Order: sequence, then structure tokens, then C-alpha cells
Amino acid sequence: MKDRRLEQQVEALDDFLDRWQRFGDYLRRGLQHQPAAPNEEHEFLIMKGELAQDYEVLIADFGNERDPQDKTLAVLAEAASLQRLGEMSEAEMRAVEAAWHHSYIELQSLLGRLKARKLQLASVSALGYYIAHVLRSPVFILLLLGVAIAAAVWLWNFTQPSSDNLIEPRGPRPTPSEKTPKL
Repeated sequence: MKDRRLEQQVEALDDFLDRWQRFGDYLRRGLQHQPAAPNEEHEFLIMKGELAQDYEVLIADFGNERDPQDKTLAVLAEAASLQRLGEMSEAEMRAVEAAWHHSYIELQSLLGRLKARKLQLASVSALGYYIAHVLRSPVFILLLLGVAIAAAVWLWNFTQPSSDNLIEPRGPRPTPSEKTPKL
């Protein structure tokens, strides 16, 4: 069985992770004090904005509350520019790197859970899913219960010996020798 929404979520998160890795490459270059060209600084800032927007969309789409330990947006805020990254102290550089890596692992873990759910759904047939859904429906259960009660009442009435259940002729039966007069 396929779930289009789940497939879109996997694709969106996979795309986000690709861009997050490219952002990590920019981070490493900035933290290594490599000078940035003016166009790279502009691309870096555009990438940061897109990542922040897309991350918010992902969180909203997954319906998750933001984890208090989530550092994705903090990394984006901390890396104000490539120039700022080059000016960071060793401790600040390590903290940003660790936060980026922590976020990367969390996002990969989320992608893994989505892919596992996708594989689980692939093993379920659509017909089986809908039949199981119908069988668990309260309306179907009540209907089935009503049919079972009606069948039990009918069976109980049918098996009880009573004069209402017996069919007897009204009056004595004519003997074979007696003939009914013809009109």
C-alpha cells in the first residue's frame, strides 16, 4: 500500500538533508578560516533562509512539537555569515559543529523512521487494510452484534416446542373411505 503523504514527507526530508549537508560544508569552510567570495556569502545567506523556512514547514507537516534539544535553528542563527564563522573562537567553532552534527543525526533518525513506516505500509495490501478498517468500525460491530442477536432469537424460537410452532389441521382428518360430497 502506498501513502502519498508519507512519500512526499520522505522526499522533502531527504531534500532538506542534502541541503543541510551542503550547509555543513559551508560551515566547515568558514570554521577553517577560508576566505569566502562575495557571491558565496550571498549564497550562504540565501541557503540559511531557505533552510529555516523549509525546516519550519517540515516540523509543521510532521505534526511534531519542537524538541527542546533541537539545535537546527540555533545553528542557523549562530552562523550569521561566513565572515562571522571565520572570526569564532575555537570553543564557539566546536559548539556550532557539534550542534550541526546533533541536528544532522536527529534528522537522519527521523528519515529512518519515515522509511521504516513506508516499508511497513508496502507490506500491507490495500484491500486487507480497508477490510481490517471496516471490521474495526463501530458501526460494523453493532450491525454484526444485531445480526447475531436476531439469529439467536430466531434459533431459540424455532427450537422451542410450543403449539404455535406446530401445524395441525383444523378439525378431524377425513378418513380415506369418506368422500366429500360434490356440489
